[in-house]
Amino acid sequence: MRPLYVLAAVVLVLFLIGQIRVGCRVEFHSKGFFLWARLGMLRIQILPAKPKKEKPPKPEKPKKKKKEKKPKKPKKEKPPAALSEKIGGALEYAQALLPVVLEAAGGLWRGFTIDTLDLELTAGSPDPADAAMLYGSANAALGALWYPLTRTFHVKDGTARVKLDFDASGMTVYALASFSLKLGQLVWIGLRAGIRALIRALAARRRLKLKRQQRKAA
Repeated sequence: MRPLYVLAAVVLVLFLIGQIRVGCRVEFHSKGFFLWARLGMLRIQILPAKPKKEKPPKPEKPKKKKKEKKPKKPKKEKPPAALSEKIGGALEYAQALLPVVLEAAGGLWRGFTIDTLDLELTAGSPDPADAAMLYGSANAALGALWYPLTRTFHVKDGTARVKLDFDASGMTVYALASFSLKLGQLVWIGLRAGIRALIRALAARRRLKLKRQQRKAA
Protein backbone atom coordinates (compact mmCIF):
# COMPACT_ATOMS: atom_id res chain seq x y z
CA MET A 1 0.00 0.00 0.00
CA ARG A 2 2.94 2.35 0.62
CA PRO A 3 3.77 2.83 -3.12
CA LEU A 4 0.14 3.84 -3.70
CA TYR A 5 0.36 6.52 -1.01
CA VAL A 6 3.61 7.84 -2.54
CA LEU A 7 2.02 7.88 -6.01
CA ALA A 8 -1.07 9.66 -4.67
CA ALA A 9 1.12 12.26 -2.92
CA VAL A 10 3.11 12.88 -6.12
CA VAL A 11 -0.09 13.27 -8.15
CA LEU A 12 -1.50 15.67 -5.54
CA VAL A 13 1.70 17.79 -5.55
CA LEU A 14 1.73 17.95 -9.36
CA PHE A 15 -1.95 18.91 -9.36
CA LEU A 16 -1.34 21.73 -6.86
CA ILE A 17 1.66 22.99 -8.84
CA GLY A 18 -0.47 22.95 -11.98
CA GLN A 19 -2.99 25.27 -10.28
CA ILE A 20 -0.37 28.02 -9.90
CA ARG A 21 -1.16 30.88 -12.24
CA VAL A 22 1.51 32.53 -14.38
CA GLY A 23 1.09 35.72 -16.34
CA CYS A 24 1.77 39.43 -16.16
CA ARG A 25 0.45 42.67 -14.70
CA VAL A 26 0.32 45.88 -16.73
CA GLU A 27 -0.24 49.40 -15.40
CA PHE A 28 -0.38 52.68 -17.30
CA HIS A 29 -0.83 56.18 -15.87
CA SER A 30 0.70 59.64 -15.95
CA LYS A 31 4.02 58.38 -14.58
CA GLY A 32 4.53 55.90 -17.42
CA PHE A 33 4.12 52.25 -18.37
CA PHE A 34 4.85 49.46 -15.87
CA LEU A 35 5.07 45.71 -16.45
CA TRP A 36 5.47 42.86 -13.96
CA ALA A 37 5.84 39.12 -14.58
CA ARG A 38 3.78 36.91 -12.29
CA LEU A 39 4.39 33.41 -10.89
CA GLY A 40 1.79 32.62 -8.28
CA MET A 41 2.13 35.31 -5.58
CA LEU A 42 5.60 36.30 -6.78
CA ARG A 43 5.88 39.41 -9.00
CA ILE A 44 9.02 40.58 -10.80
CA GLN A 45 9.23 44.07 -12.28
CA ILE A 46 10.30 44.06 -15.94
CA LEU A 47 9.50 47.62 -17.06
CA PRO A 48 10.80 50.13 -16.31
CA ALA A 49 14.06 48.24 -15.86
CA LYS A 50 15.95 48.99 -12.67
CA PRO A 51 19.28 50.77 -13.30
CA LYS A 52 22.26 48.46 -13.03
CA LYS A 53 25.08 49.28 -10.66
CA GLU A 54 28.19 50.29 -12.54
CA LYS A 55 31.18 48.09 -11.70
CA PRO A 56 34.62 49.70 -11.41
CA PRO A 57 36.74 48.98 -14.50
CA LYS A 58 39.19 46.11 -14.08
CA PRO A 59 42.87 46.78 -14.72
CA GLU A 60 43.88 45.56 -18.15
CA LYS A 61 46.23 42.61 -18.20
CA PRO A 62 49.10 42.57 -20.67
CA LYS A 63 48.09 40.63 -23.74
CA LYS A 64 49.99 37.49 -24.53
CA LYS A 65 51.34 37.00 -28.00
CA LYS A 66 49.28 34.50 -29.91
CA LYS A 67 51.04 31.61 -31.49
CA GLU A 68 50.83 31.47 -35.23
CA LYS A 69 48.45 28.74 -36.28
CA LYS A 70 49.22 26.45 -39.12
CA PRO A 71 47.05 27.08 -42.19
CA LYS A 72 44.17 24.62 -42.35
CA LYS A 73 43.49 22.63 -45.42
CA PRO A 74 40.55 24.04 -47.37
CA LYS A 75 37.43 21.92 -46.97
CA LYS A 76 35.51 20.79 -49.96
CA GLU A 77 32.36 22.87 -50.13
CA LYS A 78 29.11 21.17 -51.00
CA PRO A 79 27.21 22.70 -53.90
CA PRO A 80 24.43 24.98 -52.56
CA ALA A 81 20.89 23.66 -52.76
CA ALA A 82 18.71 25.10 -55.48
CA LEU A 83 16.43 27.99 -54.50
CA SER A 84 13.31 26.06 -55.51
CA GLU A 85 14.37 23.19 -53.24
CA LYS A 86 14.88 25.56 -50.29
CA ILE A 87 11.49 27.21 -50.80
CA GLY A 88 9.79 23.83 -51.22
CA GLY A 89 11.35 22.56 -47.99
CA ALA A 90 10.30 25.67 -46.05
CA LEU A 91 6.73 25.40 -47.37
CA GLU A 92 6.62 21.69 -46.50
CA TYR A 93 7.63 22.39 -42.88
CA ALA A 94 5.27 25.39 -42.64
CA GLN A 95 2.35 23.34 -43.94
CA ALA A 96 3.12 20.61 -41.40
CA LEU A 97 3.62 22.87 -38.36
CA LEU A 98 1.03 25.62 -38.93
CA PRO A 99 -1.98 23.54 -37.70
CA VAL A 100 -0.08 22.69 -34.50
CA VAL A 101 0.79 26.35 -33.87
CA LEU A 102 -2.80 27.48 -34.47
CA GLU A 103 -4.21 24.77 -32.19
CA ALA A 104 -1.75 25.69 -29.41
CA ALA A 105 -2.60 29.39 -29.80
CA GLY A 106 -6.31 28.54 -29.56
CA GLY A 107 -5.71 26.53 -26.39
CA LEU A 108 -3.78 29.40 -24.82
CA TRP A 109 -6.50 31.84 -25.85
CA ARG A 110 -9.26 29.72 -24.25
CA GLY A 111 -7.30 29.31 -21.02
CA PHE A 112 -6.35 32.98 -20.86
CA THR A 113 -8.02 34.95 -18.04
CA ILE A 114 -8.04 38.63 -17.15
CA ASP A 115 -8.08 38.57 -13.36
CA THR A 116 -8.28 42.35 -12.98
CA LEU A 117 -9.23 45.02 -15.50
CA ASP A 118 -9.50 48.61 -14.29
CA LEU A 119 -10.00 51.47 -16.76
CA GLU A 120 -10.43 55.06 -15.62
CA LEU A 121 -10.70 58.23 -17.69
CA THR A 122 -10.60 61.66 -16.07
CA ALA A 123 -12.08 64.57 -18.01
CA GLY A 124 -10.96 67.94 -16.77
CA SER A 125 -11.30 71.56 -17.75
CA PRO A 126 -11.76 74.84 -15.84
CA ASP A 127 -14.62 75.65 -18.22
CA PRO A 128 -17.77 73.67 -17.22
CA ALA A 129 -18.99 73.49 -20.84
CA ASP A 130 -15.67 72.06 -22.08
CA ALA A 131 -15.58 69.68 -19.13
CA ALA A 132 -19.07 68.40 -19.97
CA MET A 133 -18.07 67.83 -23.62
CA LEU A 134 -14.93 65.98 -22.56
CA TYR A 135 -16.96 63.92 -20.10
CA GLY A 136 -19.34 62.81 -22.85
CA SER A 137 -16.44 61.99 -25.20
CA ALA A 138 -14.71 60.00 -22.44
CA ASN A 139 -17.85 57.96 -21.77
CA ALA A 140 -18.22 57.15 -25.47
CA ALA A 141 -14.54 56.18 -25.78
CA LEU A 142 -14.62 54.02 -22.66
CA GLY A 143 -17.76 52.21 -23.85
CA ALA A 144 -16.14 51.56 -27.24
CA LEU A 145 -13.16 49.95 -25.45
CA TRP A 146 -14.90 48.16 -22.60
CA TYR A 147 -17.57 46.08 -24.35
CA PRO A 148 -15.28 44.45 -26.97
CA LEU A 149 -12.74 43.59 -24.25
CA THR A 150 -15.30 41.96 -21.95
CA ARG A 151 -16.88 40.04 -24.84
CA THR A 152 -13.52 38.74 -26.10
CA PHE A 153 -11.86 37.82 -22.80
CA HIS A 154 -13.02 36.15 -19.60
CA VAL A 155 -12.80 39.01 -17.08
CA LYS A 156 -13.05 38.06 -13.41
CA ASP A 157 -12.98 41.51 -11.81
CA GLY A 158 -13.52 44.50 -14.05
CA THR A 159 -14.37 48.15 -13.47
CA ALA A 160 -14.71 51.10 -15.84
CA ARG A 161 -15.42 54.65 -14.81
CA VAL A 162 -15.19 58.26 -15.94
CA LYS A 163 -14.34 61.06 -13.52
CA LEU A 164 -14.87 64.80 -13.84
CA ASP A 165 -12.16 67.12 -12.50
CA PHE A 166 -12.49 70.89 -12.95
CA ASP A 167 -8.94 71.44 -11.66
CA ALA A 168 -7.33 69.26 -14.34
CA SER A 169 -6.67 70.25 -17.94
CA GLY A 170 -7.54 67.78 -20.69
CA MET A 171 -8.08 64.05 -20.33
CA THR A 172 -5.96 61.55 -18.39
CA VAL A 173 -5.99 57.76 -18.59
CA TYR A 174 -5.38 55.13 -15.95
CA ALA A 175 -5.34 51.43 -16.89
CA LEU A 176 -4.56 48.32 -14.86
CA ALA A 177 -4.76 44.77 -16.20
CA SER A 178 -3.64 41.45 -14.79
CA PHE A 179 -3.48 38.44 -17.15
CA SER A 180 -2.91 34.85 -16.06
CA LEU A 181 -2.96 31.23 -17.15
CA LYS A 182 -2.68 28.06 -15.07
CA LEU A 183 0.80 26.55 -15.11
CA GLY A 184 -0.67 23.09 -15.68
CA GLN A 185 -2.53 24.32 -18.78
CA LEU A 186 0.62 25.95 -20.12
CA VAL A 187 2.73 22.81 -19.60
CA TRP A 188 0.05 20.53 -21.08
CA ILE A 189 -0.44 22.72 -24.16
CA GLY A 190 3.34 23.03 -24.61
CA LEU A 191 3.98 19.28 -24.27
CA ARG A 192 1.13 18.36 -26.57
CA ALA A 193 2.11 20.92 -29.19
CA GLY A 194 5.79 19.97 -28.93
CA ILE A 195 5.14 16.25 -29.46
CA ARG A 196 2.79 16.91 -32.38
CA ALA A 197 5.23 19.38 -33.92
CA LEU A 198 8.09 16.87 -33.65
CA ILE A 199 6.04 14.10 -35.28
CA ARG A 200 4.91 16.38 -38.12
CA ALA A 201 8.42 17.79 -38.64
CA LEU A 202 9.91 14.28 -38.91
CA ALA A 203 7.18 13.28 -41.35
CA ALA A 204 7.88 16.39 -43.47
CA ARG A 205 11.59 15.59 -43.39
CA ARG A 206 10.93 12.05 -44.65
CA ARG A 207 8.73 13.40 -47.46
CA LEU A 208 11.43 15.88 -48.53
CA LYS A 209 14.08 13.16 -48.47
CA LEU A 210 11.88 10.92 -50.63
CA LYS A 211 11.29 13.77 -53.12
CA ARG A 212 15.05 14.39 -53.43
CA GLN A 213 15.69 10.71 -54.06
CA GLN A 214 12.98 10.67 -56.72
CA ARG A 215 14.49 13.75 -58.45
CA LYS A 216 17.94 12.16 -58.44
CA ALA A 217 16.56 8.88 -59.86
CA ALA A 218 14.69 10.72 -62.65
